[in-house]
Amino acid sequence: MELTYKPNFQETREQWTAFWQGESNRPLLHAIQPKADSTPVSKPHPYDCAFGDLDPIIGQALAWVETHDFLADTIPSFMITFAPDHFAALLGANIMRRDKEQTNWVEPCLESLDDVEISFQREGKWWKRTLECIERFRERCDGKLIICGTHLQGSLDCLVALYGTQPLLTDMALSPETVHQALKQVDKAALEVRAALAEALDVATWGGMNRFGMYAPGIIDVPQCDLSCMISADMFNDFELPYLTNEINSCDATIYHLDGPDALQHTESLCAIENLDMIQWMPGEGYYDDNW
Repeated sequence: MELTYKPNFQETREQWTAFWQGESNRPLLHAIQPKADSTPVSKPHPYDCAFGDLDPIIGQALAWVETHDFLADTIPSFMITFAPDHFAALLGANIMRRDKEQTNWVEPCLESLDDVEISFQREGKWWKRTLECIERFRERCDGKLIICGTHLQGSLDCLVALYGTQPLLTDMALSPETVHQALKQVDKAALEVRAALAEALDVATWGGMNRFGMYAPGIIDVPQCDLSCMISADMFNDFELPYLTNEINSCDATIYHLDGPDALQHTESLCAIENLDMIQWMPGEGYYDDNW
């Protein structure tokens, strides 16, 4: 198995395998630089794949790898992802194009969690578009760069995307069992989507990448719970931890995205998840003073 633009791919793959097993004998380095003898082409924004013609995006991705060197432990890749809550769109939400922003967002689709039925929409337009993108990119890019799938932002964050922050927080306080029933459905859908993505991307052959440029020989993801900054440790342990643990157990490598100082209270709970490999903390806007 070879990659045109990463001649030592097999050696690098083995280095990443050792890293996740805790056996790496050195830090791993992610470094990309333009080739000296070419005019560099920028990497296309993956959210552009949600709408419009794919051919120019695929062409730009190939031009990007052709005009750059992927040094040290860097593996060239492109992620098929349409929005931060791409996963919620696979369960029925709609992705909205933001013309003046870099980010697409999803539009909540649930008005209540009472007797709700949340499931993987295999016949939905966003799963069909996801498969189309994967097939089109792999047709032209296999053997040149790794095509990887979107992160699955599940559990409470998925319900926020489907239902809204304020309604969810209210139900967590007043109707907790209703929230748990919805979370169980999201959890089941996440396992189904993860398996479907792994098959479509042939993760068994090529492995996977996350948004930080980290490679794993199997399924890799970046679980998170941005809502955690708004809830207590007890509520996190009740509403998030069991489902988050299931997400992590369905992956071969994980790094949890702990976002902001108000989320630090959950660090001890996260460290109790046996199969969680790493925690990445983002200090958050306004954390540093003007003298930092």
